Amino acid sequence: MMRKFFTVIFAFFVVLPNLMYATGNPGREEAKIDQVYSQFGLTGKGTIVVMIDRGIDYTHPDFLDANGQTRLAYLFDLIDDSGANASNNTYGRGTIYTAADINASLQAGTTLSTDRHGHGTATTSIACGNGSAVDGNEFRGVAYEATIISVKVTQDGFPAFGNQPGEAGAFDPSDIPVALQFVADKLEELGMPGVTLINLGSVGGPTDGTSTICRAMDDFVARGHTLVCGVGDDGGADNFASAAVPLGNSNEIQINKGTAGVVRLDLWYSESDRFSVEIERPNGQKLGPFAAPSGPDGFDDRNFTDIRYFHRGANTEFFGATSNRRELLIDFSGATGVYKVILTATAAEVSASYAATLNPATYASPNRFLTNQVAGHSVADYTSAFNIISPADYVVKNEWFDLSGTFRDFTGQGEDGEIWIGSSVGPSHDGRLVTDFAAPGEILFGAYSPNTWYSNFQSSLVQGGEGKYGIQNAVSAAAPLSMGVIALMLELKPDLTPAEIKDILQQTARQDNNTGSVPNNTWGYGKLDALAAVQAVNSLVPTNDPATTQAHLKLFPNPTIGQLIFQLTQEKVSADEVMVTNYLGEVVYRLNATEIERGQFNLPAKMVNGVYQLVAVGKGWRAASRFVKL
Repeated sequence: MMRKFFTVIFAFFVVLPNLMYATGNPGREEAKIDQVYSQFGLTGKGTIVVMIDRGIDYTHPDFLDANGQTRLAYLFDLIDDSGANASNNTYGRGTIYTAADINASLQAGTTLSTDRHGHGTATTSIACGNGSAVDGNEFRGVAYEATIISVKVTQDGFPAFGNQPGEAGAFDPSDIPVALQFVADKLEELGMPGVTLINLGSVGGPTDGTSTICRAMDDFVARGHTLVCGVGDDGGADNFASAAVPLGNSNEIQINKGTAGVVRLDLWYSESDRFSVEIERPNGQKLGPFAAPSGPDGFDDRNFTDIRYFHRGANTEFFGATSNRRELLIDFSGATGVYKVILTATAAEVSASYAATLNPATYASPNRFLTNQVAGHSVADYTSAFNIISPADYVVKNEWFDLSGTFRDFTGQGEDGEIWIGSSVGPSHDGRLVTDFAAPGEILFGAYSPNTWYSNFQSSLVQGGEGKYGIQNAVSAAAPLSMGVIALMLELKPDLTPAEIKDILQQTARQDNNTGSVPNNTWGYGKLDALAAVQAVNSLVPTNDPATTQAHLKLFPNPTIGQLIFQLTQEKVSADEVMVTNYLGEVVYRLNATEIERGQFNLPAKMVNGVYQLVAVGKGWRAASRFVKL
């Protein structure tokens, strides 16, 4: 059973370029992720990566382990309600699939849920794909041994292509809080540290952290779960307007509608003020003026076929915000040209101020405000939640060779090291810094599946990917790369709090001539530095095992490239057994009697670089100290 979705009033417009683009080596190298691998041996194992996006093709090799079994613990498809009443579904919507369900599907060759668009598959692989569809590690994601939870909350529409049917768009914003509740429940059930990404959102809404969805996001973080949401892809355009209108005066907002389809004006102002509204079409025909609703419970909804008009009081606006603000939402679907919205302040102490967004109105679109434009303020409403982590996107490499060997590149979107032109810019509409840092997302490589909207664009399939990998860009690429880095941090120290992770990523971000003085509304605190972040986490890891009793170990050199000297700090204590264990507690080397007596040994050559423990056990005591093999 499929639910009906209210796509006109409640759906956010997520505008994507004609070519769909997602990480690979350029991003890993730029963010120093490869150095994290070589110095710490982290892989994401023992952590959970949660992608809330457009679903996933779970049959792609990126999401299978070496035995062909799924790496997914759960898949929650909120677009399909056929399992809403199943015994394992306490949420009353969507369909839940377990790892056992997915493995049975893989064996039978059936399809439970998929991503015909391609965005969710590509972006999940950036965060945690294992790159196994081809030889080598070129297309491997960041936390490539993490466990995965995939939640499908939206479905992008696209036309028929080749011999494939098109697909209608679908999105119900009320699914987001349900998705977060599900994820929190499953993270706590599985008992593993995790990081979650909401990989969607666009301009519109109160953008002050008080919407229903923002509050659900902050509630999720309050339960101890780290949540990421990128700033949005609405930078580089005049899509924010604001003005203070003196009582009794009028203000004219001019909007250039340069594309077919719907263009949405979403305007917010204080419940204590009042605006009457008049609208003028490009041909000069006027509608109104319409008086403001009388109180917080009031509303005035009108349908003029080519213009849909909704003026709502603070208790009836569409986003459930708690900031006591009114909403004026107007959808223009008629002819292209310049539309005018004339606001007259009919009630205010001195003046009535408004904040308005236009969507779609990206750097690549002719839709824009022609009056009252204010720079910045183009972050998505979700990004304004108070306690989440919000990365922006910058250019690492804007060129690639496609599957046929043809050279491809993007021009006019920023040079190497610069912010991507479409990366949204703060502040939030209540004036807060919301960007934490910028990550390299231009361009990355992600998993592609056959017969999808993504793979339909042959120029997007990347050389060496054998049709299984293609390009991905925008904040949708930068955010999952950032999420993967957080998974590595949690692998090293599973009890990191969301606040600690946010602070570490801010404080270890690097600056250069492009970032300028930080923090700022474009770059936040600078460029993501995964190595510096992991090193900062490493400094927080306790030297001694919590289970240690009586005796303690001193180790040097630490880090070590091969030889380790150890000393028990308590006098007259000798060890009966000394061993090296990995982060899972598995013994990888046992010292012989001579090595124990000497207090010195060489690490086996086969030991990979990473974080280990030296464990010493005696009569009635145990000691352990962490060390890093380089």
